[in-house]
Amino acid sequence: MNTILYISGLLIGIAAFIYILSIYEKARVKLSSPVQEKKSEVPSFNIEDGTIAFNKRPALPPGTRICPLCGSSLTKYEGLYANKNIRGDSASLIIMGCKYCFKESENSAIPKKSQL
Repeated sequence: MNTILYISGLLIGIAAFIYILSIYEKARVKLSSPVQEKKSEVPSFNIEDGTIAFNKRPALPPGTRICPLCGSSLTKYEGLYANKNIRGDSASLIIMGCKYCFKESENSAIPKKSQL
């Protein structure tokens, strides 16, 4: 009985070794072959200078809230204006801006009640 267990264990070990060796060889061949990168066409946008100026600003501390459209710094009490569109099974959210770019009549230099 012990010899049968010994031989079956030996055969299972040899089979596992051969399997791992074949996986290693496939990976080695795959890594040694040159990678063919597909060039994806990136659409070119004509963006005028100064339209997205907040992308050039220095890094802000973590947790700083900015408007994704105009780049104005927002307090935790200031939100964004958005519209939810539901089409069939999917829903999307369209951000229209903050109170400084969506409602241009308000001036960001004047302190509001939330900033006092």
